[in-house]
Amino acid sequence: MSFDSIRRRSFLKTGAAASTIGLTGLAGCSSITGGGTPELGLAFTVPVENFGSLFAIEELQDQVSNLGSEYELSVSRNESTPDSLNAMAAGEVDMALLTTVSYASAVRQEAVPGNISMIATDFWDAHPEWYGFTIFSGPDSDITEIADLEGANVGVNAQGTGTHAVLEKGIRQADLEFGTDAEIVELPFPTFVSAINDGRIDAGIFPALFAVAARAEGFTEVYKSQDLWDEAYPFAYTVASNNSLDENGDAIAAFGEDLDELVEYCYDNRSEVVSLAAEHFELPEQVVDGFFLTNNDYYRQDITIDIDRLQFAIDELVELGFVEESFDVGEYATNEYVPSN
Repeated sequence: MSFDSIRRRSFLKTGAAASTIGLTGLAGCSSITGGGTPELGLAFTVPVENFGSLFAIEELQDQVSNLGSEYELSVSRNESTPDSLNAMAAGEVDMALLTTVSYASAVRQEAVPGNISMIATDFWDAHPEWYGFTIFSGPDSDITEIADLEGANVGVNAQGTGTHAVLEKGIRQADLEFGTDAEIVELPFPTFVSAINDGRIDAGIFPALFAVAARAEGFTEVYKSQDLWDEAYPFAYTVASNNSLDENGDAIAAFGEDLDELVEYCYDNRSEVVSLAAEHFELPEQVVDGFFLTNNDYYRQDITIDIDRLQFAIDELVELGFVEESFDVGEYATNEYVPSN
């Protein structure tokens, strides 16, 4: 099984675990080449945090049963989930890592010819024992709870995203409104630590990868997803185009088996995987070690789809105004392609 790195990812980093991490390589592709078996394409956005990105690491490819025999795989990185959807719509990839908002929007808008189906869960938010999206302010900030966000500038990677929905749910809980009582500021996640430190924003919402730096800087936890939801809900997923499922369903099912195997292998061999992931994606090992596969990471051990909680998440997005109208997720999600646990 050969590994061909078509374009190398580059990352800005400044030395230590507390450093701000920048993602400057906007695209990349790793492919397993060969002949006689179906070739699948998988697109991701955030390395390591999107679990499927680990399929790009040659040493981990050798730990799964079907890759190279039942299917071949190319793994590519896009700047955003809309880019991944565009690649899927163009037939360039078969599968992509999406979040709740991008999944719901793609289904509603039929962004991909033939539409899409969710085939696996990547991670959950607001699990009581694992990381939930957290809003941090500076170490000496007077912003220590949601109500203190009145008059504040709050950072998010982009409006209309799943992380923006967490901010929106929180601000409403305090009977405040963005645009009137507080302001949303769009900045890349890797800049949040420096933006808070130099006063460009007063607080920001941090995914698990970037929360490592916030904790190392002694930032103040304002609130987290667990303060907003009574139960955990699925947040990120692997989806496939329905056309690809029709054409290469057996190969995608083999990928689903491998994904399940890879999750188990990574938890059983965490230290090795942390080192491999840090080296491959050119991230400080202290940063990866500071969250990945620990309780500072999301809940991700079970890749099957909880249809009821998924429906709850979509309906919540409708209530928050992020999705125009709800739909029956059972028509666009299936556990047929992953092993049952």
